[in-house]
Amino acid sequence: MQQGFPITVAADGQFSSSLNPLLTQLEMWLNFQALKADWYSNEAFILSFNFTLVRSLAEKAEHLTSAQADTQAGIQAESEKGEESPAVDLEKRWRVESGYAYQYDSSKLTTTAFIAVDDLARGGVGIEQGIKARLIAVANAVGLKHGLIALSE
Repeated sequence: MQQGFPITVAADGQFSSSLNPLLTQLEMWLNFQALKADWYSNEAFILSFNFTLVRSLAEKAEHLTSAQADTQAGIQAESEKGEESPAVDLEKRWRVESGYAYQYDSSKLTTTAFIAVDDLARGGVGIEQGIKARLIAVANAVGLKHGLIALSE
């Protein structure tokens, strides 16, 4: 049985498949950084990350909020009992920073993250370096909570 890497990097459907070689390179690079920092030494405790490149966080947030709103009608009765709405719950679960957003599920040791790229293209920053910086920022934010060595670029 073949296992995948604990860190994956993909792009949402708005991007061309010509981006695939860069995605593979970023994925291999980030997994190698984690390997060098000894993040995989304890097989019972391996963090996994699922990164998705998106054009903008605002666009992705709108999509996530509308998906939550679709299920809100069925949950409305529960919300009236003093529970929070899905939109409020969504905001609590996601950590949003400039250029990226992520949520960490401690029960599964899994992080789901969105990395925005439109602002990198407009800002004149090297897009690949900007993406790497955001990937590292998310990984370190979660990894450092568990006493792991910080990854470097």
